[in-house]
Amino acid sequence: MKRTRHTPAAYLAHAIECIDRATEYTASGQDAFLDNGKTRDAVLRNLEILGQCLKDAGIEPLEVAYPDIRWRRIADFRNVLAHEYLGIDDLLVLSIIEHNLPPVRAALHSHLSKIQQ
Repeated sequence: MKRTRHTPAAYLAHAIECIDRATEYTASGQDAFLDNGKTRDAVLRNLEILGQCLKDAGIEPLEVAYPDIRWRRIADFRNVLAHEYLGIDDLLVLSIIEHNLPPVRAALHSHLSKIQQ
């Protein structure tokens, strides 16, 4: 399969979509997330793609523009999801989505707006 190289803006836009999906899929609460394997799989996959999008877009400009966000840790979480999947703490995932992703989404949206001008 041929891999197409996309622009950083395309990766950042897709990262925002992944955050939106993960947020939407967990909006019904903890029990709905924990009791539905398909929902859990969809959330984890979107978080995995989020991390890869950040890597593909380039983390350095984000680190400079928004130093309070731990971009490298978010991107590296992709490796945990892909390779250490048996050790995933579902409640930690929910906490990340609820508490950590809103400012990440806001920063991505702001950065995307700046680079598209």
